[in-house]
This record gives sequence, structure tokens and C-alpha cells, in this order.
Amino acid sequence: MGRLFYQLLHHEFAGLHFLRWLQVALFAIGAAAALGWVPGGWFSAGLALALLGGLLAGQRYWQARDFVEFTPAEIPLVTPATLPSAAKLPIRASGYFSVENKHAHFAWLQGFYRTFPSREHAVICLKQPSSFLGLGHSPANQLGMWYCFFRPEAVQEIRWGEIRFGSENLPGLVVAHTVHLPRRNWFQPEKDVRKLCYLACPRREDALAILADLLYDRYAAEVASQRSRNGVVKKHPQDTWRTLHG
Repeated sequence: MGRLFYQLLHHEFAGLHFLRWLQVALFAIGAAAALGWVPGGWFSAGLALALLGGLLAGQRYWQARDFVEFTPAEIPLVTPATLPSAAKLPIRASGYFSVENKHAHFAWLQGFYRTFPSREHAVICLKQPSSFLGLGHSPANQLGMWYCFFRPEAVQEIRWGEIRFGSENLPGLVVAHTVHLPRRNWFQPEKDVRKLCYLACPRREDALAILADLLYDRYAAEVASQRSRNGVVKKHPQDTWRTLHG
């Protein structure tokens, strides 16, 4: 259902996304039935309004999950290790993206994950044109490259598991990180918000490499903390990984 709601929300016809057309149609049917203009009277009106409520609830439910299903699993045993700065690991990414002062939530975008020498992590994806039912098309302002950047200190939680989008199910991880939103107006002051980034990988070894790269930041912070306390580091990365997954 997540994929269906995503398609309905991310394809437009005559300036409105498909989910809005369905909501308008159900509201009109319910009103017409209540007025006796269509058969069924109040029963039809109640049914139409119930379906409308179901669409609104479904939209809220799947938007909160970025339209994917995440099944958590025990985090694998990996040695925290940096990813080479030139490495670009193929992914299917879902969650919060931004570009040129625009931001949006997308699901299952094709792209890659990399880490810069500064240790800033980057999820770089391409939103390609698509159609739905042969009528709806992706909004033009959503097409092109989209990005998700987060520094080690912004990462709040890392979870391992499987990510499903429609019929596709891949291993991966979800990264909860802090995003700073600048002030827009009097009613929307600047604030830090928690956002999620789902990273699904066609190859399990790539997902493990991303996990090791993200855990390295936690391990490095733990090492620095120990050095500041006693100047001695005794733990091996494999001895600390279980405490670093959030």
C-alpha cells in the first residue's frame, strides 16, 4: 500500500495529484448522496465519507514512514571502517531530500552513498520522470538531482533490517539524523528536526560497508572520549559495535 499511496501523491493530472482527485470525488459523491442526487441516500454518503477518511488516514500513515516498510533485525557484526572517499555504493534511498533551498520526501530513488574526506555522508539520487495509469506525470519541479547530507554529529540512531517498497524487498539500514531548518516566516521559526534516511542496497555487502562506515564515526568518538579520560584505548572495534547502533 505504501507504493500505491506514493504513486497517488507523486503523480499529477490537470494540476492536482491523484490522491487529491480521489478525495474530491469521494467528497462530491458523499454530498450528492446526502442531498438525494444519487442512489443510496445516507448509506452511500456514509460509505463515501468512510472511504475518504480511510484515504486521509492512509496518507498520514504512509507519509510518516516515507512510504516504505522497515523490518528491524539484529545489527550484524561488522568492524567499524571508513569507506574510501572515491567509493560510490549503489542504493535505493527513501526519506528527506533537499536541493537549492527546496526540500521533499521521496521513496525508492536510485542513487549512491558516499562519504567525503571530511566525514560528511552524502546520499545523492536522481528523480526521473515517471507516469501513472498513462495519465498522471511527475511534477516538473521534482525532477532532477536530490541530496541528503548529514555529518557524524547529526546522526541520532542507526538501525539495521529489511526495507520493502511495494513488491521489492532489500537489506539496508535507516539513519535518523538532525536537520536544521532555517526560519521561513513568523509562523515557521528556525528549528532542528529529526529526519529519517532509508538506505536499501541491492547487494548485502554494500549495506554492510555503509553500516561499517557509519559505525566508524561512533567508534572514533568513543576512542576520543576514552583518550580524554585516561589516555589509553583498550577496546577493539568489534568489542564496541553492539553498543553503537543507537
